[in-house]
Amino acid sequence: MSAGEKDALGTPGVDVNGLEKDLERLAVPEHSLFEDADATPAALLGAHRANPLSVVVEAFKMSSGLVVFAAFFLAPDFFAGDLGTLSKLVLAAAAIFAVCLLLSLVAWRFRTWELTAEGVRLCRGLFNRRSLTIPYEHIHTVTMSSSLLDRVFGLISLDLDTGAAASEGEASKISGLRAGEAGDLREELFRRRRAADGRAMVGEEGSAAADRRLEEQPLATFSLAGRELVLAAASQMSAGGQAIALVVLLVNGVNQLIEWELLDVVGKGSELMAGIAPMIVPVVLAFLATAFLLGAVVSFAANLVRYAGYRVERYADRVVVEHGLLSRSSRALAMGRVQYVVVRQGIIRQLIGYAEVSAQVVSAPGETDGEPSGSVLMHPFIRVSEIDAFLAQVLPDYAGVLANAELGRLGRVARRRAVVRAVIWWPFATAIFFGVHWLFGLSDLLANVGWLLEPMLVAGMLLSVVLLVGLVADALRAWGSARYGHTVRELVLVTGGLTRLTVIAVRSRLQRAEVRANPFQRRAGVATFSVRTAASDAGGLSLRDLPADAADELLAWYRPRR
Repeated sequence: MSAGEKDALGTPGVDVNGLEKDLERLAVPEHSLFEDADATPAALLGAHRANPLSVVVEAFKMSSGLVVFAAFFLAPDFFAGDLGTLSKLVLAAAAIFAVCLLLSLVAWRFRTWELTAEGVRLCRGLFNRRSLTIPYEHIHTVTMSSSLLDRVFGLISLDLDTGAAASEGEASKISGLRAGEAGDLREELFRRRRAADGRAMVGEEGSAAADRRLEEQPLATFSLAGRELVLAAASQMSAGGQAIALVVLLVNGVNQLIEWELLDVVGKGSELMAGIAPMIVPVVLAFLATAFLLGAVVSFAANLVRYAGYRVERYADRVVVEHGLLSRSSRALAMGRVQYVVVRQGIIRQLIGYAEVSAQVVSAPGETDGEPSGSVLMHPFIRVSEIDAFLAQVLPDYAGVLANAELGRLGRVARRRAVVRAVIWWPFATAIFFGVHWLFGLSDLLANVGWLLEPMLVAGMLLSVVLLVGLVADALRAWGSARYGHTVRELVLVTGGLTRLTVIAVRSRLQRAEVRANPFQRRAGVATFSVRTAASDAGGLSLRDLPADAADELLAWYRPRR
């Protein structure tokens, strides 16, 4: 084609020849995205093993449980006065550690990782050699974690979360990295993921380098001040669970005293009860108060350690969340892999107007620092009125939904059904309780401890009444706070009573929607609406007893547009 023909076909005033030269200069071979020596740090090239210190750390982890078991096995001899047991325990611990050290060394020798053009290659195994290649575009999140023992030795592990991470387990984990090496590797994995997805910005050498420097800077950063950290830990206390654990420990301790014949409740139970009967109520109340207080303190300390050092940073294509004091967790997730956002409020946080924000991602690799599978903590303590502004900075796809969605409420029939579900168990449980007591009395099994029967009956009835009241209160609060609605592209569901969940799900992330109704619901004119995403968790994605026409309207909203 001649120059005149090109001018005739092209736009007047445009140098087509120069444009073609520019396009040729901008063209970058696909393999250069992964093999650019200037882009990939030299320390990450080639095959790598974990830091040698990880051999000692893994040996400690492997041997600790066995040493505790050996100590438990030798404990009776020690308490019987045999001080030679200590030397036996030391020798056993040394032998166990030596064996575990050898096993850890062998595993370290045959476990490697390498960055290739296709993906990150992880190799392991001595006899059954296994090589796993994870394509960069399949990496959803990268969790950087460090246990207390790892932090002592300055080591960090990376968990590579893919759609099959739940089945890959340890095979998709890179352990024994130094802090700088782990950070560089995570950055490189996301850089190559951007390139594999076709989102990498390439051009002239100087422009590309400038773009990479720009991408390394966070677009938004959030953290917790000292006062907010204390309030976050205090408002998330689970003192009830801690108190139950203390009660269980007390019961086990009393049972051990009985087995050691230090407490004869069978022969002297009646005398014991007669002596403490006048003060049994204040003693029980004092014990419960003490257990509740100790449980609250333990829970507060655990939450303080968990939330310490919280920091979230949003980059161009990912969000990095870090928190934890003793066991440090740093998770980087691709924003496109978020399935839905959950706003969680316990009873205390409902009263003070704060909430916890988390994101559900695809098949996260199990529990990490107490977080449910598939959940990434985005903010542990934020005002409800500031959630939209926070999402606009961190997860823009979910911003403004709570303010723009028109939410409906459940009808009175849903309240009646919720109360019925809360109380229907009580008469059956009471009948079973008295039935078991009658059977024990009939078989004379409680003849020797009849003095304990009446307090047990009273305590059981009181606990059942307290539980009944709590369930009814939770049902009424759940009915009063339940909401449902949607915008053009997002679904909003509000469920739960004492613990309230507000779910924001983008329609394009929903894999299915379902409306179902049992015979009782059909008679009452209500139905259950539920949706599912690719995430393993489904908490908050179902709402029971909303009006049947509203459920059908939500189903119609989900159906593909023509």
